[in-house]
Amino acid sequence: MDRMPSQNQIRDDVMEAYNLLIQHRIVTITETIKENLAEDGTGWVFECVAEVPYPNKENIPREVPLRVLIPEEFPYEPIDLYTVCREVDGFPHQDAESGKLCLHEEDSAPRDTSRLVCYIKWAIKWLEDAANGMLLKPGDPYELPDFSRKVLDSPLLTGLTLIVNESPNSYETWLFRSGEFGHVECLWASGLQAIFAVRFCDQGGSLIRESEFAPNVLKKDSRVDGKWVIVPDIRYEKHRPPQTYEEMEKLCSSNGLNFYELLKETWNLKNSHRFGILLIGFPIPKKVGSPFTEIHWQPLLFQNLRGFRDQKPKPRLKGPARKSKQIWQRLKENGYFAPDQQLPWGRVENITRERLYVRGSHSPVVQSTPIALFGCGALGSSVAELLARGGVKQLNLFDPDLITFGNLCRHTLDGSSVSLNKAKELAERLSRANPLSTIQGHALGIPLNSHSDEALHQVLTNADVFVDCTTSETAFDWLNEYAVTNGKRLISLFFNLRAELLTICISGDSISCGDIFWDLKGSVQQNRTRIDPHVYSHEPSEEEEIMEGAGCWHPTFPAQNAHIQILAAHAIDIISHVISSKSERGLAAIVERQSVPQNGVQIGPLVKIAWKKEY
Repeated sequence: MDRMPSQNQIRDDVMEAYNLLIQHRIVTITETIKENLAEDGTGWVFECVAEVPYPNKENIPREVPLRVLIPEEFPYEPIDLYTVCREVDGFPHQDAESGKLCLHEEDSAPRDTSRLVCYIKWAIKWLEDAANGMLLKPGDPYELPDFSRKVLDSPLLTGLTLIVNESPNSYETWLFRSGEFGHVECLWASGLQAIFAVRFCDQGGSLIRESEFAPNVLKKDSRVDGKWVIVPDIRYEKHRPPQTYEEMEKLCSSNGLNFYELLKETWNLKNSHRFGILLIGFPIPKKVGSPFTEIHWQPLLFQNLRGFRDQKPKPRLKGPARKSKQIWQRLKENGYFAPDQQLPWGRVENITRERLYVRGSHSPVVQSTPIALFGCGALGSSVAELLARGGVKQLNLFDPDLITFGNLCRHTLDGSSVSLNKAKELAERLSRANPLSTIQGHALGIPLNSHSDEALHQVLTNADVFVDCTTSETAFDWLNEYAVTNGKRLISLFFNLRAELLTICISGDSISCGDIFWDLKGSVQQNRTRIDPHVYSHEPSEEEEIMEGAGCWHPTFPAQNAHIQILAAHAIDIISHVISSKSERGLAAIVERQSVPQNGVQIGPLVKIAWKKEY
């Protein structure tokens, strides 16, 4: 029977939404709305019963109890609904731990008192789809089972992310290895709270597969050894993965695998770290009902033997437990690995190139073009950032200077890099954003001399495109001569005093970048363009110079960060187009940034091509 609440602490708009639900009579209230008094709880809670068609395909009962949690931020935040029914657990689009329903995007619900009714209707539709087996239909994007761990009571943080690299191309490696197990070598990430699964070997130690991670993102001497095993299907009940050690043991046993033996071997590995890694692999399709295309690895992260021995105070175990065999047996019987204990599923990220750049990337031609960039200041750092995040596979950065606090207003680096080399710090930062590419920083300026490391000369030999952002005539002249002699494409970028104009010169097969620049400069000086020569080549007056402190300081240009970013982004568009089109012609262009009028907001493009010429 529907019952009216009497709590004075319920907010008026929440009470109005609750009464509106009662009026609609789409569910039966079984526990009246009240303040949510659960630990760390806020908002209000009530319980109700929804009806679904019965009999049905999934044997869901006719009446399904629901627990409804209205947040304190109502009607702006989502309303959480949980099933309170054993028969309605383990479905797709449902939290495996709590039974919470995964409903539509919250932005689709109204932000008024009708929001509660909307969520209840969504839940009823979810139950109907679940009953008819329609939560995941053939052709729908495949949804991984829910491995989230929000309430796990564990001595380890399972929030640590494991990074893997698996794709349809690598699936052939694992195609016939279901029911097998072996060794995995992991390395800590440099500057990231993550571990990379680098090398997979079979039970005998022979290499099966090595992942394609950039070496400079991996910490040397940080190896963590673990085990892997592949099962044909990770689902234990409906779409739910195993939640306890007992369930995992049963799933492995049904596939001829001894889970506890594998767990024991992993737990007993002589790692320098206090945790063990056991990767559970299983094949997945791209779409429901389609053939498998990829292996998915889900890590179990748990305290190993060393972690147990180092733990203070140590957990009490019944009976003697001094040797590793005794400790293991006690942990298995009544400790962390007891059958009823929750599995410590960890987090995993698959960062294949197809996934890492799915939200936006340069063309495959640009990505595969080795690039060397010279000058990692305000403009150079922005250009390098856009190249790296767009997926360029090989990027080498050159700059001899150190980061100062004065650089930070326009640079992409932050205060943690102050007093350190610009190129090396920028390369390290971009490697963390793009672990699949080789991004190296070199604390050297241009020109290189004959005593420079042979490996650095090899870097220049391997690069197909040079990008000069140094604003140094000496560096430009040397790079131009090197590019002509060695058949490299040189791109020169620089802006004027206040970053109103960006000049782009790109060499062609029959003309050097230097010849293009001198032709462009002559065209501006002789008024053959619409660009004012005084604006283009304006030298700052003493009043315009920015002095970073007392004394004889080197003046810097007063260009604003946002303006540099705007011009850098446009330059990347032009560079990407030229490389992608495989054009052999040279190009000169002057990009003009449009200024916002003082008396209003500009309507129109932020930049335009003020002048261009092909050679």
